[in-house]
Amino acid sequence: MAAAVAATTAPQTNDVPRQPPPPILNESLAGRDSFDRYCAACHGTTAHGDGPVAAQLKTRPPDLTQLARRNGGTFPASRVSGYVSGTGRALPTHGPAEMPVWGPTLRALDASDARVTVRLQNLVAFVESIQQGPATAPQPVFEARVRGGNVEVRRRV
Repeated sequence: MAAAVAATTAPQTNDVPRQPPPPILNESLAGRDSFDRYCAACHGTTAHGDGPVAAQLKTRPPDLTQLARRNGGTFPASRVSGYVSGTGRALPTHGPAEMPVWGPTLRALDASDARVTVRLQNLVAFVESIQQGPATAPQPVFEARVRGGNVEVRRRV
């Protein structure tokens, strides 16, 4: 009888099989996969700066689909690459910037510098691929034509 009592008073656990957390380092080198893993929490899955963490940040993340438009119609690939990798911005001395610097983080997680470089290049290429608005420099407001030896300038409509 004592054994039966001991069996009923033993602490019970609700051992439900748990899924292991996803690895920090995404095995895929695809830009979209890296974006979804490392960027979408702040920038949102559509990259409009409306991710689930965005409201808690001091500065709203930018709409990444508008980078080319805000840069005169040309996607600033080297500036984006430098910002993401950490080589293109001054790092604060005390405390982190709002956006993590992914270059050193990914290098710490992946022993292959070549894979990190490819991952970052593919991420930048993905951000370039989602640009909205004009893909080229804006067209001039005026156009000139030569007609009968005269130059006509007219406003483009």
